[in-house]
Amino acid sequence: MLTNSYNSYNSYNSYNSYNSYGASNSYAGLDGGADPSLAAALMAARDGIIDGAVPAPQAPAPQPLGPACKLRRLEPHFALSVLLFEALEALAVTAGSDCATPHATLAARQSDGALEPLLRMDRPSDADFAAELALIEGYGDLRSERLPEILVQRGSLVPFFAAILHLNPLHAPATALVLDLTQELATAVVQRVKLVFSAPRPHMLDDRLQPVIACPAHGAYPSGHATQAFALATVLDMLCRDASPAAQTLPDADSQLYRMAARIAVNRTVAGVHFPVDSAVGALLGVTLGRWMAARAGLVGGTCPALAFNGGHWGDSAQGGSRDFHLPRLVEVMSATDPCLSTLADVPVTSAPMISDLWDQAQQEWGRRWS
Repeated sequence: MLTNSYNSYNSYNSYNSYNSYGASNSYAGLDGGADPSLAAALMAARDGIIDGAVPAPQAPAPQPLGPACKLRRLEPHFALSVLLFEALEALAVTAGSDCATPHATLAARQSDGALEPLLRMDRPSDADFAAELALIEGYGDLRSERLPEILVQRGSLVPFFAAILHLNPLHAPATALVLDLTQELATAVVQRVKLVFSAPRPHMLDDRLQPVIACPAHGAYPSGHATQAFALATVLDMLCRDASPAAQTLPDADSQLYRMAARIAVNRTVAGVHFPVDSAVGALLGVTLGRWMAARAGLVGGTCPALAFNGGHWGDSAQGGSRDFHLPRLVEVMSATDPCLSTLADVPVTSAPMISDLWDQAQQEWGRRWS
C-alpha cells in the first residue's frame, strides 16, 4: 500500500516470527479462532466422552507469578501491547513556545511525576528547509538504483538489520519482540513529535521535486524512518554484544547496523519525501529511544544521555555549510561540540520489569546463536 508508510510493525511477518514466543499455533481455534469445523469437532468429542456423573469439585492451588512470567503466556500481539504500555508510561512529549523557534521535548517521567528532558528538538525555519532543496534534487540521480529498497522499506525495516546479524526469529523470538517493540515505540513517539511541528514536505516548497512514492499525510520533521532505523540499530548494537554494555555508546561509522540505518534514512530523501535535516533529527531521536530502552531494561547504569538539537544550525560547522545528512556527519556532530547539538544532564531511568525480562531473554538468545 503506497500510503501505509509506517506499516513496519509487521516486519517479521514473513518469518512468522512469534510462533515460538507465547501461545502456540498448534492450538489454533482454542484461542477464539474462527474455525467452525474445529468448534464442531470439539463439541462432538466432548459429548462423546462425558457421562452424567457429577464430577468431584476441584481445588486448584495456583502459584503466584510475576508480571514478566505472565507476559510470556500471552499471545504475541497482546504481549507487544503490554510492553508498549510499559514503555510509554514513562515518556512524555511536550511542546514549547517560550521562544521564537517552535520546539518539542521528549521527556522521561520520574517517580515523583517530574519530567526530565531526554531530547529537545527545535524546528528549522522554512528558509532552512528551502536551503536543502538543491540537495534533494541531486539525490534524484539515485532513484533508479534505490527504488527497490525504497518500496520495500515502506513496510519493513527489520529484515535489513536481521540480514546483517543473521537473526532468525525461530531461534530468537524474544529478540523479534524487542525489535517490534522498538519500532512501535519509535513510531508512537515520532508521530506525536510531528504533530508539534507540522513541517512541510519537499514538494510543498518546490513542485518540481515530485516524490516517487505517495507522500505520507503527516509532517516531515522528524523522519519516522530515520527514527525507527536508528532506534533499531542502537538497540541491536547494545543487545547483541557478548557482554552487557556498562555505558551508553555513540553510533559507529564503521558499524553495518548504523550504516544501514543511515542508508534507510537517506533513501527517504532520494524518494523525495524528506529533507536531510529530517533524517538528522530522526537519527538523534532514534538513538535516544534506543538508549532509553536499554536503560529501561536495567542496563547502562540506569541513566540515559540527554541532548538538545537545533535544526536551524544543522550544517553550520560542516564543510561549505552543507546541510546534507550522512553517517560520518552524524557521528562528528555527536562526538564534538557543534552549534546544532548540545549535551544536557543525564537522566535517571527506572528499570521496567517486563522490558528487563524480555531483554534478558533476548541476550540469552544471542549467547546461544551458534548452538
